[in-house]
Formats: sequence, C-alpha cells, structure tokens
Amino acid sequence: MKSVTQMKSLGDMRTTISTHARSTPRQKGSTFLEVYLLDKEKQRLETELGMLIKRQRRIEGRLREVRGAMDRLLVKGQQEGQAPPDLSVTPGDKGHEPRQWKRMTVGY
Repeated sequence: MKSVTQMKSLGDMRTTISTHARSTPRQKGSTFLEVYLLDKEKQRLETELGMLIKRQRRIEGRLREVRGAMDRLLVKGQQEGQAPPDLSVTPGDKGHEPRQWKRMTVGY
C-alpha cells in the first residue's frame, strides 16, 4: 500500500468505490445469518417491551396518586360546604358553542 507521500493524485487513493466494497453482502445471507439477525431484532423488541411495561406501571401508579389526591380534596371541599366543580368543562370552554369562523377571499 502506498503512503500519503507516494501518491501522485487523488485517483491513487483506495476508496469503497474503487475496492468495490459493499455494506451488505452480494449474495443472499446464510441461514445462520438470518437467524442471528432475527435473534437481535427479537432481543431489541423484548427490551423495548420491558421498557413500555415499566413506563405503564409508573403511569398507573401516578394516576392512583392523582385520583387519591383528588378524592381527598373533594372530601375536604364537601366538609367545608363548597360545591364540587364540574370537571367535564375546561376553564377556557365556559360551555359556549364552538366559534363560527368568518370566510374571506384571498387574492394571490
């Protein structure tokens, strides 16, 4: 192999194109290669499924905490004589009908 000082031009450099190197093999992979690739994908999917299960448990735990806190606050509010809020209406909604948009023509 030539060193950098012995090269006369960029054409003397070996590249992936000049050596005909490929990222994937030309012929079909062997059965064992396919088994290996499927095993790696199976491991990746199992790891991802485990992370999803952990995340679901954390979310369910937090939901239980939020529900418990809401129940305690509602009981406290009832003891103080306050009416429970209507949770089906968001604060910005105020029970109004959806906004009717005006139509206008735009010339380009």
